Amino acid sequence: MRLTHISSITDLSPHLRRIVVCGDSLKGFPIKMEGSYVKVVLPHQGAKMRSYTIRSFDPSSHELALDFVVNRHTGPVTNWAQTANVGDSVGIAGPGPMKMTHYNHHSYLLVGDITSLNAINGYIPRFGPDANIRAVIEVPTEADIIAMDYDSATNTQWFIEQENPAALEQALFEIAAKMPLDTHVFLGLEAQKVRSLRALLQDRLGFSKHNISAVGYWKRGIDADEFSRQKQADPL
Repeated sequence: MRLTHISSITDLSPHLRRIVVCGDSLKGFPIKMEGSYVKVVLPHQGAKMRSYTIRSFDPSSHELALDFVVNRHTGPVTNWAQTANVGDSVGIAGPGPMKMTHYNHHSYLLVGDITSLNAINGYIPRFGPDANIRAVIEVPTEADIIAMDYDSATNTQWFIEQENPAALEQALFEIAAKMPLDTHVFLGLEAQKVRSLRALLQDRLGFSKHNISAVGYWKRGIDADEFSRQKQADPL
């Protein structure tokens, strides 16, 4: 574990807060791991830890940027992020492996919500310039649509949860139906939605399960500790 301290805090949207940590302990931290994850460790809360996706890392300043969903769920790390201050200490472990590992394919479909923005943001710049890439992202409000590090205007479609809860699934069906069946897919959303969308792609459209990388970042009505136990017993 690397002990760091917070160097800056920025509220990106009503539900997203960027916390940048830094410190000499981040010397030698691997570069070009955007889209991978680290464990955020709170030593003063019984060493509670949660996985958060890397938005960026600057090896010259040893600054690591992570985004936290706030004003939406409760939990030790979420609550910490809402009340954190510049100068506070926090442990960082990792990074862990990327969920998607093949970047030279001809077709990609990425589907996520506000919890997976940094995963999508990290993957898309890795894909080849000639690849067919579509991203479908659902966020709580229009104000939660944030700038990405790639040209999202050309290949990313945003949906607002509060406007039409069924819009994401319908749009995904229409988009995926026009894509090759060997398209590589990333699903990063609420756990029950992951199961539903995986079934749509595999059972209704015929996508291969071997080309689908899926992760449930959270589960509605379940706290993080219980969800972690459920994932171990019944993986997505």
